[in-house]
Amino acid sequence: MPQRSLLLFMTLWAGALLVFGSINFAKALLAFHNDYYWTPATQHEPLERGKGRFQVYVRGKLLDRRLQDGELGLRAGESWSPLQEADVTVRLNHINEITRTWLLQGVGFASAGLALLIGAFVIRTSQKKEELRPS
Repeated sequence: MPQRSLLLFMTLWAGALLVFGSINFAKALLAFHNDYYWTPATQHEPLERGKGRFQVYVRGKLLDRRLQDGELGLRAGESWSPLQEADVTVRLNHINEITRTWLLQGVGFASAGLALLIGAFVIRTSQKKEELRPS
């Protein structure tokens, strides 16, 4: 009888962990349909904040390099003024920072739940084999 209560305990915990894992996966998936993880439209960030996340090329040359070399400019009437790095800003999406925790928790809970279910299945099959074994 103690094995039966162990099986029930493992199955209940597995179910709970799978539910928590599924909820976290659903949160992460639903987050991709929302637009509020972007940097606010009125608070663009300097191009420097994007380093390591993206690179922008203009005609095959890195945008940062073209800005430093003074190769890009803005036309103001008939004259041109060189474009500075401070003139270029970006709007970043922070979805990866938001969903990372949900995905990690989802994987952890779901993995633990599946491990408990597999353990319960192994215990149950060994229990059935013992019942079928002739004495």
